Amino acid sequence: MNESLLTTQPRVDNSSRQGQLPARPAHTSPTAGEASERAKVAAPSFWCSLKRTFYDRWRYLLTILVVTFAIAGVLVAYAVAAPRTPSQLLVAVAVATVVVCALLMGALDISARRVRQITETVERIASGDLEARVGTRGPGDIGQLSRAVNLMAQKLAKQIRKRNRERDRLHTVLHVMSDGVIMLNRHGYVSMINPAAARILNTSPEEALNQSFVQVVRDYRIADVWLQCTQENSEHSANFELTPETYLRVSVTPYLRGAANGYLVLLQDFSHLHRLETVRRDFVSNISHELRTPLASIKALVDTLRDGAIEDPPAAERFLQRMEVEVDEMTQMVQELLELSRIESGQAPLRLFPTAVATLVEPAVERLRPQAERAELMLSVAIPETMPQVMVDADRIRTVVLNLVHNAIKFTPAGGKVTVSATLGDEVVVVSVSDTGIGIPADDLSRIFERFYKTDRARTGGGTGLGLAIAKHIIHAHNGQIWAESVEGRGSTFSFTLPLVNLPLTQL
Repeated sequence: MNESLLTTQPRVDNSSRQGQLPARPAHTSPTAGEASERAKVAAPSFWCSLKRTFYDRWRYLLTILVVTFAIAGVLVAYAVAAPRTPSQLLVAVAVATVVVCALLMGALDISARRVRQITETVERIASGDLEARVGTRGPGDIGQLSRAVNLMAQKLAKQIRKRNRERDRLHTVLHVMSDGVIMLNRHGYVSMINPAAARILNTSPEEALNQSFVQVVRDYRIADVWLQCTQENSEHSANFELTPETYLRVSVTPYLRGAANGYLVLLQDFSHLHRLETVRRDFVSNISHELRTPLASIKALVDTLRDGAIEDPPAAERFLQRMEVEVDEMTQMVQELLELSRIESGQAPLRLFPTAVATLVEPAVERLRPQAERAELMLSVAIPETMPQVMVDADRIRTVVLNLVHNAIKFTPAGGKVTVSATLGDEVVVVSVSDTGIGIPADDLSRIFERFYKTDRARTGGGTGLGLAIAKHIIHAHNGQIWAESVEGRGSTFSFTLPLVNLPLTQL
């Protein structure tokens, strides 16, 4: 069947078959007939109103009527009891009139006073005192009005408490979000900004509120995304590199009820993901480089042996020894990768025991002392005898010290100095390995603990590039910190912290 025919077919409402009118959508306005019917219901006729007033005020009317008859009887008795002059009669009538007026004023004042009480209560509610209530006395209209005002105040207080809870939840969510959120009014002025957005834009919520979006972001690329959203009235997003270290995704969308209510701006900081992607690419590149070099060397040695060098026993022996060295390097790389993987996955639990700092440092230093002497370096240890014990896995901490001292020896020229020291910090012991070597470039200092990461100078010195990564994970497993300080050409200092022995726990 033709699709156009399908779209133009009249739709039959089931409600009309059942003798009911189809429901009108909530947003449509009432017809003139319905409006008049509602007006009749809302505004009763004069006689109906008079009837209700009589039912509500019959006590007052009866009292006034009785008092009026009593005054009239008194006047008649006064006039009949003795001859009265017109002046006396006039005075008596005036007194009776004053009494009746006073009675009417008192009756009116009772109603007026209750109306004033209701008015004061409504004004208190309007000023924010949601606990204000009206005394609900009497069955009449004023009593009903009092009960209606109290019910209104109760429901209003309940809705405001609910709204405050929802607003508190919203503010809590926005406060703890890592993504930046900015709410703009229809003119593009900031009506709300969370701390994450203020941090990303390098501003403060106080400075950004009631300012234009362009003034807050101070970047034409982000402003262009908002302008496109306002022009097309649809969601727009884009990715930007704000700084060499900051990568940002900006999304701007109108509110669900239309752009006339404002816009929502979402700022997502992808810097961490970008750094992880960079680390991943570098990891693949570095491991490819590390494996390609020994494999190419082994391939060249095998080809040389196949071409006839195997017939020369001395040359064949040298080639085989070189091949063994390359295989050992790849084996060491695989073993270090497996060890690093086991540490990261938690499959290598720590065996913690109270240990003296000297017993952690001195064995590693003595093991590398011959290498330092061959390199014509001065290797020294400076650990106070009063240094308290630490709660560590001794074998793994020795591995950390061994890696740091080995790197210091490898990158320190002849005549230099390598020092291993320990100082007492705040509930930790800080172990430092300092050298007077070539140092580390400032651009590489933040990445030297990554797997396979090497500076250009470090690549000339061999090694797998996994030692510092393993050291970082071992120290982090001990809830410690490891860091490096270096000035290129003046040397480097690698430091890490170890936790002190928890004496109550140790005694158990």
